[in-house]
Amino acid sequence: LAATDPVAVVALLKSVGASDRLTMQIMGESLLNDGTAMVLFTLFFNMHMDWVQYDAAGILSFFVQMTICAPLLGLLIGTIGYLWMRSASRRHSHTDVTIQTSVTVVVAFLAFYLAER
Repeated sequence: LAATDPVAVVALLKSVGASDRLTMQIMGESLLNDGTAMVLFTLFFNMHMDWVQYDAAGILSFFVQMTICAPLLGLLIGTIGYLWMRSASRRHSHTDVTIQTSVTVVVAFLAFYLAER
């Protein structure tokens, strides 16, 4: 499976003077393709390795988990990270790169860890 390469397409669109709206639609389509490829790869990989035996209800549950629950978890953890970074910026220098980098890494790892459990 291979998703489209938005960088090449966007570069071509900019060189021919395409609108910004079309460029954003291409980028959004690419993100949707990447997400779909990851969900399908995970589903088929689990089935191939015999880790999970899916029936129709199991496949539907897997898709709901990946398309609804995962983004909600990401929004929740992202909001917590944003509030954490905002509160740290008020106490320390607004441009404290160490705090911003640390919070970003911790929040990203936390989201990955919770999503995989």
